[in-house]
Amino acid sequence: MNSKSYPKSDHLIKKAWLVAVILLLIFQAGCGSREKLPYHREMAPFPTGQACRVAVLPFANDSDYPLGDVIVKKIVMAELQEAGDYQVLQEGDVAKIYQQMKIYPGRMPNLEQMQIIADRLNAEILITGIILEMREDPWQYATINPKVVMEIQIRDGRNGETLWTAYHRRQGTDYTKTMHFGTIHSLAGLSRQMVQEIINLWYEKGLPQCTVFSRP
Repeated sequence: MNSKSYPKSDHLIKKAWLVAVILLLIFQAGCGSREKLPYHREMAPFPTGQACRVAVLPFANDSDYPLGDVIVKKIVMAELQEAGDYQVLQEGDVAKIYQQMKIYPGRMPNLEQMQIIADRLNAEILITGIILEMREDPWQYATINPKVVMEIQIRDGRNGETLWTAYHRRQGTDYTKTMHFGTIHSLAGLSRQMVQEIINLWYEKGLPQCTVFSRP
């Protein structure tokens, strides 16, 4: 009687190991998907011809962190300027048009308003974005672990329609290496890293570059 139970027991053990392996693979696949961020989506093709003049519009802020939108918008402007391939229009020029059109801070202009803004600035490309989450969580050794979730769009200046969009989320510990080196402990530092990753991904996906303003 006992001898008949052994094969059944072996079968159950093998089945348990198979389930464990499957769960491990699912877990690893889940971890791998997190590493694929930022998530890139192409909504429409870029217009033909060079797009050199870029206006970064004020971002929206759905997080609980004050001025999170301002922090990321300034970083996007700086990183695009550093790339040297575009003429990033002055923040003051954009603010002046917002005042003229009575678009108040925190409000995202509609497509018609974006078209007017681009026309007045003579901008071929508009950059918009939204901060979905931004916070600082306590971490080890009296430090903080920042967390940021953002979405940034590239829009056609002719009609305000979204061309490309990128969704990204990270926390400072995502960059931790051996002995805690590499961990990012500031929201500004984390936001800059994330914006650089988005722009680098856009270049990898074939973001058209302007040769007029390219550095020698």
